[in-house]
Amino acid sequence: MNAPARLPAILEEGRSPSDWVSTLAERGLDVSERTLREKANRLGACHKLGRAMIITPDQLDTILRDKNECRSSLTSEEPNGGSKAGLNTSKRQSPTTTAAALEHLRKRARGSGAETKKRSGSVVTFSARKSPS
Repeated sequence: MNAPARLPAILEEGRSPSDWVSTLAERGLDVSERTLREKANRLGACHKLGRAMIITPDQLDTILRDKNECRSSLTSEEPNGGSKAGLNTSKRQSPTTTAAALEHLRKRARGSGAETKKRSGSVVTFSARKSPS
């Protein structure tokens, strides 16, 4: 009689993202399966066959050690501006981008002079305010 075939190490040790999500939840880490899949794909820390994904313990370590999303790794040059600081950006905006955005907002605030709006059949005219310099 033939001995049962031994599974490859990837299949022996690896788990599906949903299995890892359950294991992490047992340890108090709430991560969605979608987030885990996306991060595994981005880092190349997974094995895929078609749509099936397997993540080994070593690959999970790579995913958990990824420093790109860790907000606690501020450098000494970056001030900690509180809970809302840096939520959407990981780098400071360039002066060119900031200047362009400010100019856009100034133009919108100035407007194009008097605007006419219709309300309930009557015409209302608004004039642009000039800001004190």
